[in-house]
Amino acid sequence: MKRKFLYCCLAIPLFLLPVVRIAMIVHKGMWLVDFLQHAVISKTLFRGINPFPDNIAALNQAGVFDFSGKELVPIAYPGQMPLFAWLGYCWSESLQIAFIALNVAISYVLFGLTLVRGCGFQWRDLFSCGRRQLAFGACCLCFFSSASVMNAMRSGQIVILLAFCLYAMFWCRADPSLGQAPSPPAPLVLAACACLFAFVALAKYSVLTVLAPLLFFKGYRKLCVSAFLVFLLFSVSPAFRGNDLAEVYSGYSKAVGMFLQPGQSNHFGMNPVMCHLDFFRFSAVNLALKAVAAGAILWLLLRESKNRRVTDTLLLAAFCLTMLVSYHGLHDLILLFPLLFIRLVDFARTRRWKLFWITLAFPLVLDLPGRTFLRISSWIGSVPRIGSAVYLVDNPFHSGCLHVFPLAPVFMIALTVWSLYLYLKVENPYGFELPR
Repeated sequence: MKRKFLYCCLAIPLFLLPVVRIAMIVHKGMWLVDFLQHAVISKTLFRGINPFPDNIAALNQAGVFDFSGKELVPIAYPGQMPLFAWLGYCWSESLQIAFIALNVAISYVLFGLTLVRGCGFQWRDLFSCGRRQLAFGACCLCFFSSASVMNAMRSGQIVILLAFCLYAMFWCRADPSLGQAPSPPAPLVLAACACLFAFVALAKYSVLTVLAPLLFFKGYRKLCVSAFLVFLLFSVSPAFRGNDLAEVYSGYSKAVGMFLQPGQSNHFGMNPVMCHLDFFRFSAVNLALKAVAAGAILWLLLRESKNRRVTDTLLLAAFCLTMLVSYHGLHDLILLFPLLFIRLVDFARTRRWKLFWITLAFPLVLDLPGRTFLRISSWIGSVPRIGSAVYLVDNPFHSGCLHVFPLAPVFMIALTVWSLYLYLKVENPYGFELPR
């Protein structure tokens, strides 16, 4: 009894510290520029106005929104209009606080779901004193303390919601061994999963670079085709409000291309939190690395085409390869945390401590304070001649760090190699069940 009481005393701060830290972000002032762009661009399309002009001042003149003090990057996908247009009409500080609170609540539910469905815990374990409750608190603290979550919270990224939608799709079926009620009829489950899959594609289609073809080749064709049809329906929805689709999507593609160019805010030379393989100054090196990653993706698809099982190690490898070959920032690594925790719990349960400690190193690196992460990057960038090979960032986010080395993609390469090793070597990995 004393031991359980001790576990409870240790677990409570683990649950409360993240809330305090997020509250501090809100108190210091929210900068939810990415959340804002979803709202404003969707509202603009809803009003029948092209949201991708040559300059943002045109939107101000049209009375769409006051951008004063906001460095908006208008690259939200136009098909999001039916989902987020209402946000533009009720944008306020209260809405921003509600968005932060929603992300916090979803995170707790996501990791409770991870431990129950992916690690064999019971729900009562999470609400009663004991080691498993302590493990739940430790997972939540590790997640909320990561640079990925802090970056997502400050910038207003919706990747936490996307992670919840993806894993809700993977865990949509009831597990009788947990005493859960029977699943709904198969067509309803398929429809729900297709909607979740389509929502992820609409909100951030780059997340599905590897996952979508992987599921298609593994035989989940009804799910993929249904989700694609929902995606298409939403993609043409701006036309229902009088927008010219050709003009809108032409402007969207130009806006995306512009903000990825050297000197722009989403380029490696300006932003140190990018994860994809474009950080070398020599395009030939970037292309060679991407060719290797593309070869690994092709190998993975061919290897899995005759195997219908979807495992945690397979998903971890697929998401890691996705981060390398398509545009992603440090905040997108939120998608990997549930998979890493499934591995850690399994390795601890089976006493494979060497695998446990190596795997644990990756979330712990992400838990380094942001300033520490930048100072390490700055120290590496100060080495002579490194700047002639890779893009270095000067004074990112006004931190005082100079010549910041792009450490995020190097970290991502290491994690990808480790994920492929786990994919090949781990026996009996955890398997997800998806509707066919």
